[in-house]
This record gives sequence, structure tokens and C-alpha cells, in this order.
Amino acid sequence: MNRAIYPILSGALAQERQMQVFANNMANVNTAGFKQDDQAFTSVMARAQVSGSALANPVGFGQQIGVRPAGSAERVFVAPHAMHTSFEAGRIRITGNPLDTAIQGSGFFEVKTPQGVRYTRNGMFSLDSQRRLVTNLGYPVMGTKGEIKVPPGTIEVSAQGAINVDGQPVATIKVMEFPDDRMPQKNPEGFLSLDNGKLAKNPQIQAGHIEESNVNSVGEMVKMIQGMRNYESSQKLIQTIDHMAEIAIQDVGKVL
Repeated sequence: MNRAIYPILSGALAQERQMQVFANNMANVNTAGFKQDDQAFTSVMARAQVSGSALANPVGFGQQIGVRPAGSAERVFVAPHAMHTSFEAGRIRITGNPLDTAIQGSGFFEVKTPQGVRYTRNGMFSLDSQRRLVTNLGYPVMGTKGEIKVPPGTIEVSAQGAINVDGQPVATIKVMEFPDDRMPQKNPEGFLSLDNGKLAKNPQIQAGHIEESNVNSVGEMVKMIQGMRNYESSQKLIQTIDHMAEIAIQDVGKVL
């Protein structure tokens, strides 16, 4: 088999992986607090093999013409390298629900999940049967003093995240910050995780609002179209190489 197929195949698989990322971004265009992903790739080269005998016994230029050049016999492949997440803020939309909250600027809400502490920008909160403040998946939202339980009454959330019921302070929503060079990584269910966060000193919160996804649907659609074209180009190259091998087997050297 022609080895030229393998690097082209690796490119096709890379395009397929990238298309999955684009599709996931498109599927979460309307998910509150979702952050756009971008798949990065790296080149992979086979280990170079240098002929020791050729270096030990140099020959004249005329004799070197027919000698196989030193170096890798394989081509360059492409492989997934890392997933980059854009933490650019999404558009703030008013909902009128006093429990919905949106963070202005940097910071993340802290959530307690069965897998441990996680972080999110999705501020679509509600009260469960125990009157705990929870996410849309039912996980408790953490306050500066633990889980937040809200007694019956008129609820108000201040610009600093303080929850008041009938004018009485109940709890303060915990907002965590992370260094720009060490942002949390995405986990399943859309949450983020990392252990180097610190409590935000002066968080800015808008009650009755949520932060929408930062995905640009038009831009992602253009990327998907370009990715599909690149994938089709890889398919055509593989088909061309296969056709060349077929001609070499069936027609080259045929006795006429």
C-alpha cells in the first residue's frame, strides 16, 4: 500500500475531530454560560533514521546520486494536541427571575457536584425541595459559608452577590477567580474544574439576568463548511492514490 495515504488519513481524522468540536459549539449556542472550544493540533514525525555506514564511508558525488538520502522515511502526520476554551464573556440577557444571576467581568460560580467542587458561568438558579439554591442540574450553589438555603419571602440579590429575604441578609454567593494563564478546564456537564482559584474580592453580579453563550453561530457555521470541504479534499486525495495503485497493478507492465 502507498504510504502517502497515512498522513492524508491523519489529516482527515483531524478534520473529523474538529468538526465534532464545531458541532458541539453549535449545539450549545443557546446554553447559558457556555464557552466556545477550539481544537488544537500538532505535527507528528517518524523518528529519523540516518545511515551510519554512509556517514562512516563517504564516497564521491557521482556515487552518492543513487544513495537513499538520510532522514525519515515517513511523512508528517497530524494529531490532536489540546482543547482551547475561549473565556470571552457572552451577552447579558434579562430574564426577570430574581434567582438568575450573571457575573460581569471575570469570575465563576462555585457548585458542589458528586465529583467534587466545580465552576460555571451559568447563573440559571432555582430552589429545590429543601429550599437550597441549585443549578439547573440540581447541584447546590456554594456561598461564602457553604450551601445556600433561602427561607420563604421576597428574595433580592445585590450587585455583590448578597442574598436578602424580606430585607434580611441570608447568604452571599461565592464567586471565584483564576489567573489568566491557568484557567479551569472543562469537564462533562459543562462544568469547569481547577484547584488554584481564589475568592473574588469585589464581584459584580446582575440579578435577574443570565450570561448567554459566547459562541458566534455564523462564525461556527463558516468553520463547519470549511472543515467539510477540507475533509472532502482529503477523501479525494485518498481515492486518487488508490486509483494510482490500481493503475500500477493492472496496467503498468502489461504485455501488449
